[in-house]
Amino acid sequence: MSPLLAIALDIGANVLAKVLRQHGGAPGGIAADVAETAVRSIANQLGVEPSEQAIAERYAQDPQAVRQAVTAVDADLGAVAQAASEAVRSYHGVLLADAKSDRLLNRIWRPLNGILFALACFALVGSFCRLMYIGDTATIANASVAYGFLGTVLGTWAGVVGVYVWRRSDEKCRGHA
Repeated sequence: MSPLLAIALDIGANVLAKVLRQHGGAPGGIAADVAETAVRSIANQLGVEPSEQAIAERYAQDPQAVRQAVTAVDADLGAVAQAASEAVRSYHGVLLADAKSDRLLNRIWRPLNGILFALACFALVGSFCRLMYIGDTATIANASVAYGFLGTVLGTWAGVVGVYVWRRSDEKCRGHA
């Protein structure tokens, strides 16, 4: 068990303890980033080196100061988790309201967006293949100016369609189809 996890459990900083358990000392991932940020924040408040060992040494010397710093970080992590939870619930509420709406456009805009995205990609790829097949290199070269713009637009569009498909798949798996 890490020294900071033992301190968090002793103090009752449940959110921080859960993050540190999920992190488990493994590098990478969201839990590791949050744990690293928490260690830096606590160490900064205490004026020590940003490491769990330095925090543990300070805890042995001045438990009250460490308790205050850990409690503050735990409260911040709790607020962030609460905000994220509310954002997900809000997004889910929008999806449900659209699905139950009496207006046709509200119900079908997401699936229609996916169909239009597929058609746009097919048209662009088809046009490009046709230009390559007939050997119209001048048009291909002139169109290169638009590639960056098209990449940005299609990338953003793909993100919207991807999030919709991901969230809709989750709903179907939970039986909310």
